[in-house]
Amino acid sequence: MTEAVSLKNVNVSFDGKWVLRDLSFSVESGEFLGIIGPNGSGKTTLMRVLLSMLKPQEGTVTIEGGYRIGYVPQSRQIDPDTPLSARNFVSLGLPHKFRPWLSYQDRTIVDEALELTNSMDYADKPIGKLSGGQRQRLFLAQALVRNPQILLLDEPTSNLDPGAQETIASVVDQVRRERGITVLFVSHDVNLISRYADKILYMTKDFYAIGTVGEIMQSSVLSKLYGMPVEVVHAGSSLLVSFANTKETAASICVHT
Repeated sequence: MTEAVSLKNVNVSFDGKWVLRDLSFSVESGEFLGIIGPNGSGKTTLMRVLLSMLKPQEGTVTIEGGYRIGYVPQSRQIDPDTPLSARNFVSLGLPHKFRPWLSYQDRTIVDEALELTNSMDYADKPIGKLSGGQRQRLFLAQALVRNPQILLLDEPTSNLDPGAQETIASVVDQVRRERGITVLFVSHDVNLISRYADKILYMTKDFYAIGTVGEIMQSSVLSKLYGMPVEVVHAGSSLLVSFANTKETAASICVHT
C-alpha cells in the first residue's frame, strides 16, 4: 500500500525544550491511526506539523502526492445567538473564496457531507442552538466538503458525553471506509480509539511507541515509555492504566465502556 504520511526523525523544540524528539512513523493510505498520550506529550504540536503550521527544526515530513488534508478541531464554543445555519456553516469549508450564494454543485457537495455525517435533520437550524455532538458532526462535515484524502482530528470528542463520542468516532470510521480516507485521530480515550484504529501511536513527553492496540497497551511497553512501573488492567471491554508505585491513574486514559 502507499504511504500517505511519513515522518522521519522529526524534532520540535520551544524555548530550548523538546516537544517532539526523534519522532518517526508512517501511515498507509486508508489507514486509521489513533494518537493517544498524556497532556503535554506533543499531540497538538504533531497536528500543527502535519498541517504545515509549524516547521520542525530537524527531520522530514512527507505527505504523499500533495494529498488534500481536512482538519477537525476540538470542541469550540459557539455563541448561542449565532444565526448561521448548519448548512451555511458547513459551506464555509468549501475550497474557494467566500461568495454570497452557492452554486448547484456547491449545494450538492454540502448536502453530501451533511448526509455522510448524519446531520441533515438539523441542516437549516442555527448552529448556536445545536448540541455539542451535533456541532462536532458539522465540523467533520465542514472538513469533508474539501474532499480530503487525509483527515486530521485533534480530540474532536473532548467535552462530549460517551454516546456522542461513540457517534463521532463511528461516523469518522464509516466515512473513512466509504471514501478511503486516511485518518489520524487524537483522543484521550484508548477504549474508544481501539474499536476503530488499525494502529496506535502512544506519545509521552520523551518517548513514543507505535503498533497495534495489543502491541502498545501492555505494561512492559507503557512502563518503558513512562520510565516507571505502569500497570494495564483489563476490565471487560475497558482498559485502565495506572502507575503501580504511586497509585495515580494516568490522566491520559479514560475508561469508556
